[in-house]
Amino acid sequence: VWAPYWALDAAAATLADQADAIDQLSPFWFTATGVDQIVVDPNAPVDEAEALVDAARAEGIAVVASVVDGTERGRMAAILADPDRRARHVETLMDFATDRDLAGVDLDYEKFAFEDGRDSWATTRPAWVAFVGELAARLHADGRTLTVSIPPVFDGGFTDDSGYWVYDYAAITPLVDSIRVMAYDYRNAASEPGPVAPLEWVERVIAGTAAASGDPSKLVLGVPLYGYNWPTSVAGECPEELNEGVTTVTNRTVDALAARRDGTPVYDPLLGEWSFTYELTLDDAATSCTQQREVHYVDADGAQQRMQLAVDAGFAGVALFALGYDDPSVWGAVATVEAGMTPSTAAVEASTP
Repeated sequence: VWAPYWALDAAAATLADQADAIDQLSPFWFTATGVDQIVVDPNAPVDEAEALVDAARAEGIAVVASVVDGTERGRMAAILADPDRRARHVETLMDFATDRDLAGVDLDYEKFAFEDGRDSWATTRPAWVAFVGELAARLHADGRTLTVSIPPVFDGGFTDDSGYWVYDYAAITPLVDSIRVMAYDYRNAASEPGPVAPLEWVERVIAGTAAASGDPSKLVLGVPLYGYNWPTSVAGECPEELNEGVTTVTNRTVDALAARRDGTPVYDPLLGEWSFTYELTLDDAATSCTQQREVHYVDADGAQQRMQLAVDAGFAGVALFALGYDDPSVWGAVATVEAGMTPSTAAVEASTP
């Protein structure tokens, strides 16, 4: 599972209760800010973060830290395109893994996909593949693993319909230990309201990444334990300090939200997701507004459906987003899916984005 720093309080309790079901923990508070620097997110509570990592190690869980690309648009692509700077960045990641005694590193370099622009992909793709190969060789020589968390593809081609082909599933699959496929955020905080991971789309993701990689046993399906809460219309002027815009809901919190706002969740079996709407009034001494809001999310049963799809497709397992977003029923779903798997493939990767 991914365990983000903003959910550490809940994550610590879950880890203590569910350690036997978790194979890997990926702390999600590290950012690459340049060629030679990886920093801890300034918002991360350091003591709590270190305590979670220590607890995972005490339970025998492999710590595979996620590193996010925190450079400005185009900079990481330029770093990887320059052999000398690429080699320096590989050494920076090696030092990071060694200094923190990590079992491995998880690269979460999403800006190629979402910020740099598709016209850069043909140039970035070979540089990315070279980087992954060089980093994997160094990590493996030191007894450590390399995972990459990347958006999906839908076939093995390089067309506008192929998905995020800049990451070249076919080329990197033999090089890495695993690929975490980001099968979520079909609709997200920057989009119109809608499903987070609709089942038909997830099935396309699974089929496309399996075909493109050539080896589904290297793939791990990213499964969301969350959703989004969008304002869809506003009447009046909302107080700035009270207006949250789009927010995240989790398995742990969404039922309480629906009860508090008199929302009536409705299940869509085609999407494999729930949704509800409600009205929210915000006011202070100076201004007031009324928002209509719309919530979509994947619950524990929906997570189980997606886990089972991954198992049936021969994937290595699943990575839940995120530790601390779960409620107890999620782990019942994990146990149900695990019951149909062999012991060597039954664990869930725990990642902390």
